[in-house]
Amino acid sequence: MKTKLKEITDSTITELLANEIILPSNYFQCFDKHAKTIDLDLDNESFEKELSELVLDEFNEINAYVNEAVKTIDSAASVTLEAQEAIKENNTLVLKNLYTQIKTLQTELQDITDNVYKDYLTKVHNKKWLYHKYLTREATFKEDNIIILIDVSDYEYIADTYNKLISNNLLVFIANYLKNKLGEESLKFDISRYLTSKFIISINSEDTSQLETLMNTISNVLYNTTLKSNSGVMIKPTFDYTIKKVKKDQAFHEALDSLLKNIEEIKKS
Repeated sequence: MKTKLKEITDSTITELLANEIILPSNYFQCFDKHAKTIDLDLDNESFEKELSELVLDEFNEINAYVNEAVKTIDSAASVTLEAQEAIKENNTLVLKNLYTQIKTLQTELQDITDNVYKDYLTKVHNKKWLYHKYLTREATFKEDNIIILIDVSDYEYIADTYNKLISNNLLVFIANYLKNKLGEESLKFDISRYLTSKFIISINSEDTSQLETLMNTISNVLYNTTLKSNSGVMIKPTFDYTIKKVKKDQAFHEALDSLLKNIEEIKKS
């Protein structure tokens, strides 16, 4: 259920993104249209029951995160007070023990952050990270940058023809490959999974020609690569991409709309 709702939401957002104003009625009509393409009846009683269970699960999950965060924050506050007292008394033994506790708290806080801001499947950043950490509150860019939109080819075809596990493994492979290759170039970058089969890479660079060459090389290498699933299915991990320079305070959705249009043009050519 959750996976289907995410797919419908992504398709709806993609279609309505170019609109300056999105009324609730427009969103519902578009959502309903995409729901029907995957045989999801919004008026069905079983759907309402599953949705209620999903909301409850989401609430319990969020509640667990909050409880864990509060517990860790309380522990951090306690350790801070103990550290202040130990510093006053110049008690190095206590400080040494507290250092170990601080490292443990740091790990716990990182785990909580990862649960919130990392994509569950590919382990790159998710949409929450993009809006809460990378962009301003007004959804504008915090600084000049270069962004690359990656659209994984044939994701939906593979999911429909074979199964979701194979298409998801394809996403994981491409995300890991991009991370490794960009890392080898010593680039300062972040990768986010924005839509089901689309990634956004932000790179702190001004050299678009270098990135064009790099992305073209990566794309060609993957085009000549064949992956084989455990069930014997052979697929090519290919993707389309488009690159754009963005400026500080520029609207993110304006840039994204332009990138999505470029991707569609590339697919048609």
